[in-house]
Amino acid sequence: MKHTLTLAAWNFRLARRSLLALWGIFAAQQTALILWRAAQANTTGLGLASHYYVMMQIFAYLGFYLLTALAVGLATHNSRRARSGYTWATLPGTPGQKFAAKAITVAAAELIFTAWQFVWYIVEFYPVTALEVYRARQLHGAALPRASLYEQLVANNLFSRLLPRRPLQLVILLGILALSAALLTALDTVRGWRKLPVFAVGLLCAWQCFYLGTVEQHPEWMFISASRNVTMALAAVLAVLTVWWAVRSIRRGETA
Repeated sequence: MKHTLTLAAWNFRLARRSLLALWGIFAAQQTALILWRAAQANTTGLGLASHYYVMMQIFAYLGFYLLTALAVGLATHNSRRARSGYTWATLPGTPGQKFAAKAITVAAAELIFTAWQFVWYIVEFYPVTALEVYRARQLHGAALPRASLYEQLVANNLFSRLLPRRPLQLVILLGILALSAALLTALDTVRGWRKLPVFAVGLLCAWQCFYLGTVEQHPEWMFISASRNVTMALAAVLAVLTVWWAVRSIRRGETA
């Protein structure tokens, strides 16, 4: 396990500059769009959660979340250290250790990005609120009643799903994190036509994870449909086979 974590740390070191640049671009576009909308006369008093939703930042978050995972693989292949011969594939270790290390790196990057969005949302609350107060005084001569930071967090439909409030929700979120890290690592590991079935399995698993997230408050609903149960079982089996296939590709030197 120690060697696997060492490999994961090396992977993250290779990817850190790409990730920092990616997360910086994400924060910059979000701030620019949200502040622009907050400055409009017809949006005064709506609050940060409204600006976040209307400016489609929930979709931007999901897009950059995926790019974060893909950037880990790209950086570990294309960095100067990688070109000199030190990559996740050439460092010592078994194929299973190398795959696990890459998956841990992806999962860690996804967690850090999620935390970064949470922190950045809190940071944005203060300039957005100040701008709205300023615009309200210009237009109405007095500041409108404003929502608190807690209210803006609760009203944000992204954070209502990312902040677990029940044990089952926490289990599902951790399961989705582990599954996405494993399948994205598999997608980065295999090459050529092999990427197509891995991508298809990823879409199937994402569909099932979305379903689990929507029925989390009513777990009994997960087992009322026979076809749904078969699909979920099929997705689980295919995910395991995909990981096995990726590890086998590492062993045979068929990696991307």
